[in-house]
Amino acid sequence: MNSYVCRIHRLKSAPTKAVIMTTSLIQKLRCTHGTSVRVSCGNKQVITRIASVNRPGDAMYIPANIAHALALPSTSTTRVTFQNKTLRMGPVIGILTTGFTGSSLKPFGARTSLFKQFLAAGKEEGPVFFVFTPSMVNWQDETIAGWFIHYHPTLKQYIWKADRAPFPDVVYDRVPNRKKELEPCVVQCKGRLLKHRHRIHWFNQGFFNKWNVHEQLYNHPLASYYIPETVRSPNVFKLKEMLNHHRMIYLKPSGGSLGLGIIRITYDPTYGYYCRYHALQTGRNVLKRFKSLDRLVQHLFPNQTGLIDRYIAQQGIRLIRHEDRPVDFRLHMHKNGKNEWKVVGMAAKVAGSGSVTTHVRTGGSVIPADTLFQMKYGEKGAHMRKQLEQSAKEIAVALEETTDGILGELGMDMGLDTNHHVWLFEVNAKPGRHIFYHPYLRAAGRESARYITEYSLKLADFI
Repeated sequence: MNSYVCRIHRLKSAPTKAVIMTTSLIQKLRCTHGTSVRVSCGNKQVITRIASVNRPGDAMYIPANIAHALALPSTSTTRVTFQNKTLRMGPVIGILTTGFTGSSLKPFGARTSLFKQFLAAGKEEGPVFFVFTPSMVNWQDETIAGWFIHYHPTLKQYIWKADRAPFPDVVYDRVPNRKKELEPCVVQCKGRLLKHRHRIHWFNQGFFNKWNVHEQLYNHPLASYYIPETVRSPNVFKLKEMLNHHRMIYLKPSGGSLGLGIIRITYDPTYGYYCRYHALQTGRNVLKRFKSLDRLVQHLFPNQTGLIDRYIAQQGIRLIRHEDRPVDFRLHMHKNGKNEWKVVGMAAKVAGSGSVTTHVRTGGSVIPADTLFQMKYGEKGAHMRKQLEQSAKEIAVALEETTDGILGELGMDMGLDTNHHVWLFEVNAKPGRHIFYHPYLRAAGRESARYITEYSLKLADFI
C-alpha cells in the first residue's frame, strides 16, 4: 500500500463541492479527475468527487463542509492513500490516557512532555495524532475532543491545543497504572470503542500479570529456556524446597510493577535465612536474619496463613557484577513498519548498595549496555549484546503468539548469570522510559518515540 504526505488547505468557500487535489498528487495516487470517491478519516466518511488543480507540490484543498463532516482537525499536513475508490486520510492515531489537568500548558501533568515527544516524533509522517481521555469522547456525534501539538513560530516551540477529531484508526494505550485501568470510565470507554463498527487497532491494552506471563512462556518452545523456576502463592514448604535447591529466591507481587514489594530471601546452612527488601515507610533497604524460614515468613506476612497469597516465588540468579554489584538489563522493544520486533534501547542497571533490585528509586544506576560489555568483555561484548537481543526477540514472538490483542512495545528485564546463560525476569506491556534519561540513550529515546507512529502506520494499512 502506497501513501503520501501532502499539504492540507481548507476552503471557506469553494467553486465546487469536490476534494481538489494537485496534479502531481493525483498521479501518485493513480486516481482520476471527476471520479466519484469515498473520502474517509478515522470513522468518518463522505461521498464526493475528485477535482484536479495545476499547482505545484502534493496538496489537497478541502471545502469547509467536507472537513466538518470528516471531523478533520486543523492539521496542515496528512497522509493519504487511495484504493478501491476510497481516499483515506490519516491515519488517525489516539493515545488513550487519564489525568487531564485542564491546563493548556501541561494538560496531562507530569506526562505531558512524554506525550509531546511521541506526537512530535511522528509529525513528519503526517498522521492525525492526538492524546485523549475517556471524558473527551463524544458518543453522540462519534468524535473526540483530543489534544494536539502545533508549532508556534514566535515561541519557537510546540504548544497544545484541543481540537475535534474522528474516532481513531489506532489507539496506543498509555493508561498509567492498574488502578486507573479498572476505573469504570476507562473500562467503558475501551469496551465501546473496541466494539464500534469502525475497526480500531488497539495495541498494548492492559498491564501484564506476572503469573500469566510465566504460564504463557514457561512451556513455549521459543521461550522456556529463558524462564526461571517460578511458583504462584507458595507455602513455606515450597519456599524451603526452592531455597535448598537454589539458595536464593525472590518473592514478587504477582500484579506489581516498578520493583515495589520485591523481597529477596537467601539461605545459608550455617547462619540461617536472610531477607532483603525496600521499606516504603523509611525509604531504606533492610536486611534481616532469621533462624527458621517459618519465623521469616511470619514476620513478612503476619496476616497470612498457609499460602503466601498474591505473590510468586522465583528462582534467584547469580548475575554478572559491576563494581561488585549485581547487574541486569532493560531492553526496550518496538514493532517496526515491517511488523518485526526491534530492540531500540538497551541499558545495564546496576543495583544500589544493599538493594534487592536494580531500580533507580532504590539506589540503582543506569549505564549504556555497550559501555558495560566493553568494560567487562572487550571485543566479546558485541556478541553478548547480540545474544541478549536475539533472546528478547524470541521471547517477544512467543508472548505475541500467546497474548490476546496487539503488542507493539515491550520492556524486558533480563539477566546474564555467571555462566552467561540468558534469563528473563519480567516483561512490561507499558514500560517506563527511565533508561532514555541517560545522555547516551537519548537518541534511542527519540527513535523509540518515532516507532509509535511507524507501527501505527503499519496497523492502519498506510504502509
